Amino acid sequence: MWRIRLHGRGGQGIKTASQILGSAGFYSGFQAQDFPLYGAERRGAPVIAFTRISKDAILERGPISSPDVILVGDETLLNDPQSAPLCGAEPSTVIFINSNRVPEQLSQEFSVTTANLTDLCFQHINSRTIYSSALSAVGARLLGTIELQDLLQAVEDELTQQGVSPQMLEGNLSLAREIFATIQPAVISARTEKPLTAKPLVFPQHLPVMDGAPIILQPGNMALRKTGNWRVQRPEIDYEHCNHCLICYARCPDGAIAVAPDGKPEIDYDHCKGCMICAQECPGHFINTVREMGTFP
Repeated sequence: MWRIRLHGRGGQGIKTASQILGSAGFYSGFQAQDFPLYGAERRGAPVIAFTRISKDAILERGPISSPDVILVGDETLLNDPQSAPLCGAEPSTVIFINSNRVPEQLSQEFSVTTANLTDLCFQHINSRTIYSSALSAVGARLLGTIELQDLLQAVEDELTQQGVSPQMLEGNLSLAREIFATIQPAVISARTEKPLTAKPLVFPQHLPVMDGAPIILQPGNMALRKTGNWRVQRPEIDYEHCNHCLICYARCPDGAIAVAPDGKPEIDYDHCKGCMICAQECPGHFINTVREMGTFP
């Protein structure tokens, strides 16, 4: 069995990538299982998805803690302790990172492959943030057991169900072909499969309401939930031209912009999610959009 784990952000097509990869494995004659794991979050929040592909029946369920392949669609997640994309990786784990760079320490510990999917996606589908076809093509090629025609059939089926235009579909198919021809298959070490054992039954107890119900008695603590790591783009105020109209302060949906004692707007980057509404609403266009980059040198 091959266990693949995919990491990215909300809106980047990570769930669809796992579905395409699972369908491609199924079309190639394997058993397949795929599913995402995310909460009631928004675009930009860390997202994780899983795909299992096997010659035999898949009896495992739940998240993959020890993956054979890890696909990272956004390099800024590498040093994010909340998403922890390398958690559970072993020296034999094959890791792909959407980046032009590889941290030296990471390449010494693991088998790492990189490619600039961001630019390839822009060339083929005019988007720098949707990696569904690209990341699934990487996974299929790294496994070395999925045929190109099966991958293309999976891309077409999944994206057609989502109602993409014929032009966008052709762009995704072209993107998958190029990546499949560029990435080389990886050597994935076979692991000793441990037999599955049944867990003992758990009998729930009837407890008093205060003990058994999810009653929260503590005061609100949302300020402690720092959502700045959701950003793909960050707003930066040009203070040389800012006239302190404070429309950005009024329009910020998360209250992440405050007013300094001197009347200037200040952005709280610990909580700014990068929605860029402030940049769109600024009458003088004095708020610049800057792309967040990787956190490793």
